[in-house]
Amino acid sequence: MTETIRHKLHWLPNALTLGRIAIIPLLMWMIIVVGGNSTSFVNAPILLLLLFILCAVTDFLDGYLARKWNLVSAFGRMLDPIADKLLVAGCLIALNISFGAVWYVLIPSTAIIFRDIFISGTREHAANAGIVLAPTMLAKWKTTAEMLAILLLLIGISTSSVMPISHNIGDISVLASKAGIALLWLAAVLSLYTGWHYIKATLHG
Repeated sequence: MTETIRHKLHWLPNALTLGRIAIIPLLMWMIIVVGGNSTSFVNAPILLLLLFILCAVTDFLDGYLARKWNLVSAFGRMLDPIADKLLVAGCLIALNISFGAVWYVLIPSTAIIFRDIFISGTREHAANAGIVLAPTMLAKWKTTAEMLAILLLLIGISTSSVMPISHNIGDISVLASKAGIALLWLAAVLSLYTGWHYIKATLHG
């Protein structure tokens, strides 16, 4: 009987996922600090963007390495979507604090967070009933829209925070924020649509 030899870095994919979860509280704090223009150090906006990009990179790497090294596990499949949902929810909550909970950010953010929580419960119920809810292409587009919206909103508050130093980037801040809000609404619509799709699949399963 041939024994399967695991890659020497077999622990890395799950470590990257756990590391992404660990970064989320720091990322939320940085969003609130930079968004409130209360930072006392000039490099805070750059650090904020780097933290978010780091989370996005680890999100890609953990799955890529797990598949490449044949390390896909039940624990990893469970942990990765949890990390993604925590990242999105944490960023949206912090952004709402930074924006002062204005309706055009609060409403789509609430729809996205509530949908993710509800569908997580639906998936658990479906799994217990032996129903497989495979991610749809629209759900993947929804996730892409969420991440791009958050990135653009972070660019908006980051550039806005350094405007006293460089006034000529004001247009970038406004444009990034408006594009981010538009994508956030798109993500919210896709969230509700794909959420209803999963619910119907569960009811008819």
